Amino acid sequence: MPDTVSKYDWLTAEQCLSGGWFGLREVATPPDEAERFRMEQGQEVGALARKLFPDGVLVDGANGESADEVTQSLISDPRTSALFEPSFRVPPFVAKADILRRVDGAWQLLEVKSSFSDTAKLSELVDDLAYTLWVLRKAGVDVTRAALVLLSRQYRYSDGPERLFEIVDKTDEANSRASDYEAAAAATVSALFRDEPPSPTLSSACRECSRFGDTCLRTRSGHSVLEIPQLHHTKLRRLSEAGIVDLEDVPADLKLNDRQERAKAATLSGNTIIEPGLATALASLEWPCHYLDFETVATVLPLYDGHGCHRQVLTQFSIHHRDNMDAEPRHSEYLADATMDCERELAEELIQQLGDRGSILVYSSFEQTRIKGLRDSFPDLAGRLDAILARLKDLLAVVKDNVYHPEFHGSFSIKTVLPALVPSLSYEGLDVRNGDMAIARFARMARGEITGNDVEVTRRQLLEYCAMDTLAMVSLHEVLHQFATARRRTAGR
Repeated sequence: MPDTVSKYDWLTAEQCLSGGWFGLREVATPPDEAERFRMEQGQEVGALARKLFPDGVLVDGANGESADEVTQSLISDPRTSALFEPSFRVPPFVAKADILRRVDGAWQLLEVKSSFSDTAKLSELVDDLAYTLWVLRKAGVDVTRAALVLLSRQYRYSDGPERLFEIVDKTDEANSRASDYEAAAAATVSALFRDEPPSPTLSSACRECSRFGDTCLRTRSGHSVLEIPQLHHTKLRRLSEAGIVDLEDVPADLKLNDRQERAKAATLSGNTIIEPGLATALASLEWPCHYLDFETVATVLPLYDGHGCHRQVLTQFSIHHRDNMDAEPRHSEYLADATMDCERELAEELIQQLGDRGSILVYSSFEQTRIKGLRDSFPDLAGRLDAILARLKDLLAVVKDNVYHPEFHGSFSIKTVLPALVPSLSYEGLDVRNGDMAIARFARMARGEITGNDVEVTRRQLLEYCAMDTLAMVSLHEVLHQFATARRRTAGR
């Protein structure tokens, strides 16, 4: 087991002490393809931030010295104006700063983040900054100012690094959080290094935790209260304070809505519940039906001329067309040339392929949002795009309001619904298996990192993935139709 506490360990423990305890003992797993791409983008942004301080020195252990020793040597040298990635160790805590800048005989701490300066998650970034500030001060560094180096919404493709960043001073907030950390340090460290894990507490953090229901909070039935869809945090807190984890123990006075009650009943009974409203919802669809899915690319630094950071660009679509429930589906698709912004061409092809008749089935509001974006970008296409918007029908809403399978586990994501309702279809055999992988592959083509024959291979992989998304909707529609038909027959007996 490690004998040090990193920033990640500390912030995890701040959110969930049990999560921090288990995480400290786990062997790190290699990042997947999408995670590697996100890490590389962060490193690229960090390298550009260093250009703001051209006289700075990158700390790197060499000649038998550790990074900690090199850092101390450079800090003690009055000629050092700025350090990049200085390393500090104050047992059991370790920290590495992004930038440490000498100002008026003291130091300014700067942490670089790939977020905009108006991000809604600013408090989380301050927590991150505060940990580094706290450890540096424990190491004896006179840090008087602490700031976040964040992205500017004014930056455009090919602008210099001086236009990319906004430096936001957060000294007061970071000082306050650092004081909180110091007050909690002894108890937190003691809990993290005990042989036995802390007593777990049910919280919102459990939703994304792989240990929940396995090595941490266990349930008797195998089904927890987290399988209640969209359970409000105040109700979750009430259950947590009462020590209720099992779904079967949820009190009757918790006042669940119809969707939540349906999920609870289906899960505990082990039976799929089909509401009578399903037939009515499906009857509102007009044939021919067109099953539409979009893919986009979004990178920290813009890919195309005139674009800003984190710009989401439509890159491809897949459409399966069906004249009626018994007809064979037809397929059309589009994939942009990654070397240029093709949104105009995509919009025109989309209009052509969807025609002017029939419902357009999607899964979630994502396609609606992107079509509105196309309408705003290309006013001359607004009328035809508005006509498409008027024909959209959301299968996600149909499922949420009318169907619950015990294997949904509280989620209505297509990646959860599909294996439960259409187990014969799977993404597992595909080279691209999810949206994050699709983004990484397309972005690498756009950046010239995938070249030659690999471009055609990658394009084929992206097309296969997007086509699977719309084929999934075709199959889901079939299953929903079967459910509605079977329910009508049963009700008519």
